[in-house]
Amino acid sequence: MSFKARFFDAFASRLRPLPNEILRPQVGHDGDRLRELLIAKTPAELSVDEIRTVVGGNLWMLSPQAFRYFLPSFLNAALESYSSLSVFAYELVGALTELRRDDVVEMLDQLDTIPPGIGLPAATAELLRRQQLEWFDSGTPTSMFHERVDSLTAAEGATILDFFVAFREAHGADFPSGELENAVERYWGRY
Repeated sequence: MSFKARFFDAFASRLRPLPNEILRPQVGHDGDRLRELLIAKTPAELSVDEIRTVVGGNLWMLSPQAFRYFLPSFLNAALESYSSLSVFAYELVGALTELRRDDVVEMLDQLDTIPPGIGLPAATAELLRRQQLEWFDSGTPTSMFHERVDSLTAAEGATILDFFVAFREAHGADFPSGELENAVERYWGRY
């Protein structure tokens, strides 16, 4: 069975969210284009171009129900059309990884290594550091992750683990900082 068939088969029982349940309640008109697209499409109908231009950069806007409903399309597209969707694939891997405070600190520390004149001014970098750590400490990223994945069935979880195994084999060289391994070790390895 192909990966595409496995992804779609595992999530086949997921019901389409109602139109007013596609995006998180706090998303305003910035999400209108995404909402309209996802109301009009099934997961199988989403094109690579639509995922790249409309969904990409906006996974955070999706309600947990919509994230799970469209996930087979996202998994398949990231694996099969990686050359067109590498930025989206990185976003998807991030959405499927339980973030830790150390991850945020490490990312911010990397920003500090950018040479003066190219990177952020010191005051801006400090403000960004404070905001990002406050955001993590608020529990929001942990809550978002668990809202999305805690109600997955064993078959769905196993399919996501299969995705990570196949994705690491095909594209692991593009994730040299252990992102794929972190996702599996922190959560998906249980399947």
